[in-house]
Amino acid sequence: MGTTEIIVLVSGANRGIGLAIATGLARHKGVNVLLGCRDLDRGKEASIPLQAEGLRVRPVQLDTTDEDSVLALTDLIEREYGRLDALVNNAGIGLDYHPTLSVAEQMRQTLEVNVVGVLRLTEAMAPFLAKSNRPRIVNVSSELSSFGMRADPNWAYSAIKLPTYAASKAALNSLTVSYADQLRDKGFKVNAICPGYTATEATNFSGTRTPEQAAVIAVNFALLDEEGPNGIFVNEARELPW
Repeated sequence: MGTTEIIVLVSGANRGIGLAIATGLARHKGVNVLLGCRDLDRGKEASIPLQAEGLRVRPVQLDTTDEDSVLALTDLIEREYGRLDALVNNAGIGLDYHPTLSVAEQMRQTLEVNVVGVLRLTEAMAPFLAKSNRPRIVNVSSELSSFGMRADPNWAYSAIKLPTYAASKAALNSLTVSYADQLRDKGFKVNAICPGYTATEATNFSGTRTPEQAAVIAVNFALLDEEGPNGIFVNEARELPW
């Protein structure tokens, strides 16, 4: 393994925005991407065309809600890589329109993935990131979480009501601010990004952006140089209000 190699872990990477992020990262010279997938077989299937393209991608089993899954991946990274240079916390769910779950159950399950899962994975990977000379954490959020934007009656998405999803992403943003502060002295850059309203399975393919377009901002922040920002919330166009 060359010392200039950049090792990145992307959660929820076997489809949609996560797969596009992994692909975009792997197309950068010297980047080796671990595709975190709950279903390893689906990850292997998603990796086939990327590996055929000559990209350095490796599917790994990862369920951020499962402590044993995260620990097994921790062991693999320690054994085979020894460090991690970037973590993209992409895995997430939205259950606001689930036909059978109560609102309380929607919230519980959403927080388990979008907040607790991110916390679990970040805590597990932080020691490996600390061994990097350019540790980066990218949290995939949403402008639906922005109090500043939601308070604007002229905001383009003011009619969209996803209370449990929005609350979970607001909590994720709060974690982002905390980690950015806590890890600053170790050279980390921790940021939240909004990929935009994207046509994926999660949105019933109703979004206005492609996964490839949505992935650009996450790729850029995973590969930030030393002059890059820390502790901000941003989309492709501008910094967003919390």
